[in-house]
Amino acid sequence: MRTAFIIKAVIHNIRHRLATFVISVIAVAVAFTFLSAVGVISFGLAATAVNTSLRYPLVVGPEGASDTQLVMSSIFNIDKPKGTLDYSVYEKLLIDERVTAAYPLARSDSYRGVPIVGVNSSFLKDLSKEYFASEEGFDPEIPLLENDLHRVIIGYKTAERYQIEIGDRFFGSHGHVGDSHAHSHDNFEYRVVAILETVNGPEDYSIFTHYKAVWAVHDDHSCDHHDHGDDHKHDHETLTAVLIKTVNPVATAQLEGEYSSKPGSTAADVGKTVRRLVQYMNKAEQAAGFFSYGTLFIVLMMVFVTVLMSVNERKKEMALMRTLGIGRGAISLTVMIETMLITVLGIFS
Repeated sequence: MRTAFIIKAVIHNIRHRLATFVISVIAVAVAFTFLSAVGVISFGLAATAVNTSLRYPLVVGPEGASDTQLVMSSIFNIDKPKGTLDYSVYEKLLIDERVTAAYPLARSDSYRGVPIVGVNSSFLKDLSKEYFASEEGFDPEIPLLENDLHRVIIGYKTAERYQIEIGDRFFGSHGHVGDSHAHSHDNFEYRVVAILETVNGPEDYSIFTHYKAVWAVHDDHSCDHHDHGDDHKHDHETLTAVLIKTVNPVATAQLEGEYSSKPGSTAADVGKTVRRLVQYMNKAEQAAGFFSYGTLFIVLMMVFVTVLMSVNERKKEMALMRTLGIGRGAISLTVMIETMLITVLGIFS
């Protein structure tokens, strides 16, 4: 009988203070969500960064680019490339005995804020041979063709976000996210021929085309290149970076030193650069973690104070419960159950 009475009392209290109960649940839910998000995002970024650094230990880019800018623009596609690199650098790297693979990158354009990355078929084959969808006759061994520069391959998350399908056509915009000089290339239409399966990396949020398509777009004399500054020059046979696989870490260090000292180029050890980025992320995570725990503590204190205030308001109810033979322990239990319900519902909301 006491158990049934306690349950009815809890339900009665929640119904009569529904607004306060709901607000308390939402506050706890927000605090726990923020705390969880900090850990998940930090772990995801660190894991992606480490996996990518293992795939491409070295990046060679144009002279004047910092290590961080070079890695962020070529590995993660979230920073603007600085200038261009002569195509002959890529040709020399291809025949270097210390290099096991080299992949050219050409970036200048975007579509709805998503970077359009010029690569070759070898890069995509190395990235993934699995496709979520593709047009009839599509060959995953040769996904990009030099005689059809209008074809593009969409990263899975990009296709999902913007509901892009096989056969869709669109025009790119010269420039990057937030670039005040961005303008549409209405004279060069892209056609979607395939959608990559998710690779759980920055490539999921990219659009890929043949690197020579980038040259073709910017060789068009109708595009006014003089209004966009040195960072937007795209002369024939230039790249923005080269991703490199090496035979061993010693070769990586040698090539980094050589191409950082050569005029016109610079090189970045991806592993070292990523480790610095992860250290910064760890510091940010710690700060966000302290803030999250502090927020959670404040929210729980607010819930506790709210429950105590409601207890003070329910003196008559408690007096009635005492006259019915309900002890202090049972009365305290009703308060504890309410608090637990708020916390549990908040955590699982």
